[in-house]
Amino acid sequence: MRIGFAVLLDDESHNFARQIELELCEKFGLCWGLKQSPHITVKTPFDVDKLDQFISYIESLAKKIKPFDIELNGFNYFEPKVIFLDVKENSSLKDLHLRILKDINKKYKIKPSEFEGENIKFHSSVALEDVTEEKLEEAKKYLNKYKPKFKFKAKTLGIFYCLEDGSYIIIKRIDLKY
Repeated sequence: MRIGFAVLLDDESHNFARQIELELCEKFGLCWGLKQSPHITVKTPFDVDKLDQFISYIESLAKKIKPFDIELNGFNYFEPKVIFLDVKENSSLKDLHLRILKDINKKYKIKPSEFEGENIKFHSSVALEDVTEEKLEEAKKYLNKYKPKFKFKAKTLGIFYCLEDGSYIIIKRIDLKY
């Protein structure tokens, strides 16, 4: 099985992301974003044999982490196919990410992916599709009318679980309780 860890968005940011995901789906056929709950990945998906130990790990970690500020500021892109809400650089988020990487490598011998570590680019994806450059450009122009800017306290971590179709569901929400 494959799982991943994420910070879940607050209600206002979540609702905005869902609105954008739905509009991109209806207008451009970019419907991937609707397949999972809006989030900021702190550990990309990885393979596990047993789930319980990772649930216990995240529950234990959440007791040691204070809620912290997150800022989303505008849209950005990983060319050629990802549209996302940009996460402002954040030492608390990066520290959480690096701590998880260190812990699960030490405890479970799980290595970081090529996209993780010191140079990670935190983001909240709203569309991820194999699309033509033309369609992506149309979507970018469409999004120019929005100027998203959100600030919220990160209070909840989520454990994502990969389904057979490749989509992810949240199987556990864990509040930060420090």
